[in-house]
Amino acid sequence: MTSAEKMNLDVWVLAGQSNGEGCALLAGALAPDPRVLAFTSAGAWAVAEEPLHRHWESFTPVHQALLRPGLPVEKRDWTDTALAEEASRTRNQGAGLGLAFGQAMTEATGRPVGLIPAAHGGTTLAQWSPDGKAQGSATLYGSMLERIHHAGGRLRGILWYQGEADAVMPEPAASYGDRIATWIEAIRADLQIPELPVMVVQLARRALRTLNTPAVEEGWLAVRDAQAALPGRIPFTATVGSLDLGLVDTVHLDTASQIRLGRRLATVALRVESLPGLACSPRMRRVETVPSQISGLGGLRIHCSGVFGALQPQHRMAGFGIHRADGSASPDCWVIEASRDPEEASAIQLVLNRPAEATDWIGYGRGADTYCNITDESDLPLLAGLLPCVQ
Repeated sequence: MTSAEKMNLDVWVLAGQSNGEGCALLAGALAPDPRVLAFTSAGAWAVAEEPLHRHWESFTPVHQALLRPGLPVEKRDWTDTALAEEASRTRNQGAGLGLAFGQAMTEATGRPVGLIPAAHGGTTLAQWSPDGKAQGSATLYGSMLERIHHAGGRLRGILWYQGEADAVMPEPAASYGDRIATWIEAIRADLQIPELPVMVVQLARRALRTLNTPAVEEGWLAVRDAQAALPGRIPFTATVGSLDLGLVDTVHLDTASQIRLGRRLATVALRVESLPGLACSPRMRRVETVPSQISGLGGLRIHCSGVFGALQPQHRMAGFGIHRADGSASPDCWVIEASRDPEEASAIQLVLNRPAEATDWIGYGRGADTYCNITDESDLPLLAGLLPCVQ
């Protein structure tokens, strides 16, 4: 029996790239909680403490192999001990979503939670390919399996935050949906847990406006759309939004946002366990045109599913735009106002500058760097999406 099994841990894997690893400032991060443990990069259970991912002490070599080429030339030959000592003195970033998730889960269930940090910044989905299993811990996929095996405990699911590296390349972005579905099927088969929950974070903003070319914008949206569609394709998966959260730099969530996201993931994980098949995050489901009381203007009502309580805020909801079927912005139609429907708390009413036409689509969160602010009363945000205005 492993130490994790003796401690009766509910175990969750943190996988993906930099936002899954955590790049937020350590200042303001959550303090350690004795109810939340981490299977450290060095390969031992300990009370979880930020940063959870410490690649310089990894017992699986893939993280060292990926880490060292990114170091300054003069540090690439340093020993693991030297890197660890420097990191302990100078590191000011690395806070992520794991500790907040663990705290929320243990408060809800009364059971201790174990986290297995396995993410690595800058990595593509191809680098996480199940084909790497045969190479063991020299690959990200093989390393994750090895960490799960050595950690023990009751594996409850995987928290996956990845896709930024694929979104900036046309082909990987276009094929992301099929490839992440294959990845989930593979990890479930290899772990022999066919209903293993996988919680996926829909990509946040990319505030690199000078580099957000039309191709990048298209790729970013393709990955977001694939992530939103995943629960409809594969049971026991859920997608959690992050579009409304704050950034510490051009692409990474800040400390408060990582904490908030961790708690959102716990909310969804608990729902997937207790109510499988239920839409766990708010999403646009149906649009109907409604007459405007003002001559010349148009109106829409967006019906949403997966809403707990009322949508927030009541007025000045942000993030909507009118588009063509190819996703491009409409040249002559736009949203004047968006607010919660006074008769249906899970619906949104929009005022347009003209009546919607058959070629118009309503989009939410359709830019790589767009401002969105809609959540429900459990703090789950509306997922980015695109629907025809006239159905």
